Amino acid sequence: MQLPGRESAEDINDLLSNLVKRSEAVTALLISREGVCISKAGNVETLNSTALAALVAGMFAATREVANIVGEEQFSILLQQGEKRHIHISLIGQRNMMIVVFEDYKRIGRVRHEARSIGSDLVRILENREKSKKEDSGDISVPEFKEYALNLIDRIFVVGEEDDASSRSN
Repeated sequence: MQLPGRESAEDINDLLSNLVKRSEAVTALLISREGVCISKAGNVETLNSTALAALVAGMFAATREVANIVGEEQFSILLQQGEKRHIHISLIGQRNMMIVVFEDYKRIGRVRHEARSIGSDLVRILENREKSKKEDSGDISVPEFKEYALNLIDRIFVVGEEDDASSRSN
């Protein structure tokens, strides 16, 4: 049984699967900005999703720098057009991207529409998953961790100094 507000990986996969069907795309992937594949749908058997995720993440990072040069914070959509296959890449929130691979370039409008239509649902699901992870793990904040780490380092050196002092007095 699923708890209210805690959507699962299946929900993300369902959204991507529906996008693939409605847009007649080959495949769709949801990846993190770090290049980790979160979910995939469609024809993924012949696709190296790990490599694609890593390369697209790097490409998007480079494109963000290009955007800065021309006076934009970032570009929210990238489109790569090939002879047979095309790739539509869009930002999903601040930390993720969706990749849609499709063949018929005449379908670009449909791909863009379908990608946009599930974007807010994906953001909501990912934010809920992130909140759930934080609640479940009891994460400490960065300042708390920094304080903990500094205290730990201090104790390591204080213990080392006490051992040195006691060995010198003997």
